[in-house]
Amino acid sequence: MNLDAALSTIAGLDGAQLELGARQPVWPDFPLEEYQRRYARLAALMDSEGFGALVLTQEEAVRYLSGYNSVIWAVGRWLPTVLVATIDPRQAVLIASSFDAGCAAGTSWVGAVDTYRGAEEIPGKVRAHLSAAGVAAEEVGVEFGPGSFMALPQHLAGQIIGGVAAPRDCGRLISALRMLKSPLEVERIRWSVGAAVAGYQAGLKAASAGMTEKELVAIIGSTMYSSGTTAGTKPLFVNCVSGRKRYPLVDSPASDNVIGDGDIVFVDGGGASDGYVSDILRLIGVGSLREEDLRYAETAADATQAMIDALRPGVRVSELIDAAAAQVAAAGVTDQIGEIAGHGIGMELWERPLIRHHDNPDDNVAVRPGMVMCLEPILAPAHPDGGLAGIFVFEQQVLVTESGCEVLSGDLPARLWQAGG
Repeated sequence: MNLDAALSTIAGLDGAQLELGARQPVWPDFPLEEYQRRYARLAALMDSEGFGALVLTQEEAVRYLSGYNSVIWAVGRWLPTVLVATIDPRQAVLIASSFDAGCAAGTSWVGAVDTYRGAEEIPGKVRAHLSAAGVAAEEVGVEFGPGSFMALPQHLAGQIIGGVAAPRDCGRLISALRMLKSPLEVERIRWSVGAAVAGYQAGLKAASAGMTEKELVAIIGSTMYSSGTTAGTKPLFVNCVSGRKRYPLVDSPASDNVIGDGDIVFVDGGGASDGYVSDILRLIGVGSLREEDLRYAETAADATQAMIDALRPGVRVSELIDAAAAQVAAAGVTDQIGEIAGHGIGMELWERPLIRHHDNPDDNVAVRPGMVMCLEPILAPAHPDGGLAGIFVFEQQVLVTESGCEVLSGDLPARLWQAGG
């Protein structure tokens, strides 16, 4: 699937809605009109790609289209859920555990909620509903490409895929569908980013030599929760590394390592507000820093700003990483920026498009208004004595607008923060 073509199809619908034949949920995630717009887009993409039905099992895809919102997803490996999304929404079926029948019916608009007692019933139910809808095996899409997976035990997923002639991946279709955020989605993302910014502001003010990484992250996390991050199936995540021994463990959770004089503290993460995720990265300098570290931090901040300056509708994601690389080179820094310099974000931490040079030209997407992205060009220079001198990056979460972009995380300083300063 060509993502640019799919996005053009979506953009051309201009607010079209599709009658769902829906029930009114007791506690909907969004108003029914939101799902009518989403399903109109879905049906158009399915029609253009020759799909009669999609068998969806991931939390984000199922929740996005059906509204089914439950903490049961946290134990989904035991009690999986399947949405059979037919091109006609009146034939769509939500297959859920009888253990969670009330929540499935109470949060989703889907008229047919088919419950099971044992997960082994799922493949048979899927086949029966596809047959009842008159969908041929070659018209069925399933999630198995990069960026997606079937959230079912392997033997059950195998039975479903095995019943499909020449199984076709629909993961890219779902990515395209969710790439352009609605105003209601943007509202939740703003709230999520605002909570993360508040947490980071508290962490910047509190950071000091002598405290542990865990103590710093506890301040950030607790402030995020008190500022709008919500409990649910999307956990708050903040990783933290400080000091030369910890820099190579860049994705490590916070440890009991004591932050010392001369350390640069790398803090990366966010949380979710009602299902929509934030992701911000900042650096904190503690005490006396090497001049070279200051230089790299300044260059990394400028690289992120170069991406922001270049970001506007029509620019391709490869051009964004090129803008960051050009800024780094202009600063006289010979280190190369990381292979991936950012990503889309929404219900998932990483969504399409990925900001990189793509082998598949169909992935080199032209950005459009309504996309929400995280920009994070990374410098990871070697230390003269071996190992890494640090991880230098400042991640900004942005909304693409008609004329450029809005920096959603703009209330947070986007350069090296000196602890105590």
